[in-house]
Amino acid sequence: MKQRSAAGYSLVEVLIALAITSVVLLTVVTLFYMGRRNVYSGKQMTYAVSVGTRMLEDMSSLQSTDVLTAFNVNDATTPGTVKVQGLTAAGYGYTTYTNSAGGEPVSPGVNGTAIDTSTCTASGTPPVYTCANDTNGYIAKWKALVTEANLTNGEAGLVLTPRNPANPPTCNNCPWTTARFLKIRAYVQWDEAQGRRRVAIFDATKINRD
Repeated sequence: MKQRSAAGYSLVEVLIALAITSVVLLTVVTLFYMGRRNVYSGKQMTYAVSVGTRMLEDMSSLQSTDVLTAFNVNDATTPGTVKVQGLTAAGYGYTTYTNSAGGEPVSPGVNGTAIDTSTCTASGTPPVYTCANDTNGYIAKWKALVTEANLTNGEAGLVLTPRNPANPPTCNNCPWTTARFLKIRAYVQWDEAQGRRRVAIFDATKINRD
């Protein structure tokens, strides 16, 4: 009587199959993780762009002198070197702006004109924001938008830079009111992940027609 040989897989074949399956599963899991992170990143950027667009819309109807008045900037405000965290190509550190107002002073006392949501304090429910240098309530409005967007450690602000000031004899050292152009850089920044600061930048220029 003939005995049938038992068919099956060798140990080597099983190990090879397990290795291939592991590689495929690892690739699939990695793709899901990357996809989830990209979706989250895109969602955060969309929120930031909507806030930045709203900021430029608020500025669009203002003359250059109106912008200065709205943020408590006048010829008594000494332009200085200010910095804004995260405004770099690498996405970390900070970028400095000379002859400007807004952002954060590089040295204490150089420029005390902060034009951002970091100065805001909240009171009441729902919260009502009070912010420094916010004559017309624009910064408080932007703070509310950043909060509603759920941007982690979100912040919005402006850097104002006068260009081509005339400084006529009738106005000794008038860097703001006589500037031919007022450059406005609006920014929205947030923490996308630990150690990863993201930023969206929006630029506009006002012409002084006086």
